[in-house]
Amino acid sequence: MNDTQQNASAAIAVGELFARQYVERGAPLQDNPFFRRRLDAFLQSNHYKDYANLAAYLRQESGLVVETFYSDAYKSVYYKFTDFFSSTKIELVLSAVTLIWRFLRKYSQVSTTRNSASPFAYTYPSADAWHAFVARAMREENMAYTLDEKCGVHFFVDEEFERNRVTALSCLTSARYGAVRVAFEQAHSYLDAQPADTKASVRAAFEALEILGRLMDTQSKNLNKWMVENKLKPMAVAKAQDATETVVVEKLFDGLALAVDGLHNYRHGQGSQQPIAPSLSVAVYVLSSVAAALRWLVAIDQQP
Repeated sequence: MNDTQQNASAAIAVGELFARQYVERGAPLQDNPFFRRRLDAFLQSNHYKDYANLAAYLRQESGLVVETFYSDAYKSVYYKFTDFFSSTKIELVLSAVTLIWRFLRKYSQVSTTRNSASPFAYTYPSADAWHAFVARAMREENMAYTLDEKCGVHFFVDEEFERNRVTALSCLTSARYGAVRVAFEQAHSYLDAQPADTKASVRAAFEALEILGRLMDTQSKNLNKWMVENKLKPMAVAKAQDATETVVVEKLFDGLALAVDGLHNYRHGQGSQQPIAPSLSVAVYVLSSVAAALRWLVAIDQQP
């Protein structure tokens, strides 16, 4: 076998479905009938006995209604979860994904530990199985969403965008950056909406950057081009390790200053009868850039 054949063989996943391996997937999808059917099938296979209580829980917690019908032949009420998953708006189906996880957490298991301060440990196998299945179905059906640890659904652009989001959040765990984190998470929440509120997303991202900037320089009242050039850039330059890095840092902060100046076009009201919002691609770029800037600024802020 030559090198080309070996490389081709390495790229082939043994036992993978033909359509997933050879059919071009294209851009991630915001809706997919196969994903909907798989959610229905999982619940039917694993939690059919919970249908009545689950339907009541969905209605109680969100107003979502799973229709029923009465069978004269069997003298029983049946819940139309298949119809619910196939015909309900996708944003409501995604809300149901989270609510189902919360419902399934009632099936907890407890075990003892050797820790006297916390003698019992709880696990949630049913909720965990649902989370793992939905996450896998989203990946396999090329859905434009991802799950957090509590089965909350978030807009998924690509692996790099998600990595930027998670990495930035990991830098904002300190109480000092609490308000920054809230604004940054809100920016992604606006992007998660159906349809995405790109203008609100960009504004919230700017707010996260502005809050951090004002924490670093308490004398500044607003984040603008001047502040980046005259306050934040000197802080970054002071941490540069050599002359070459100094030049690079200066140029990068000049670019950040221009970006901040440009974002003011969405930050403030516009003289137009119709709302002017950035495209999804611009909003994604802004959030990715802000995530990178936040990570860098936090490092500067924390470095002695």
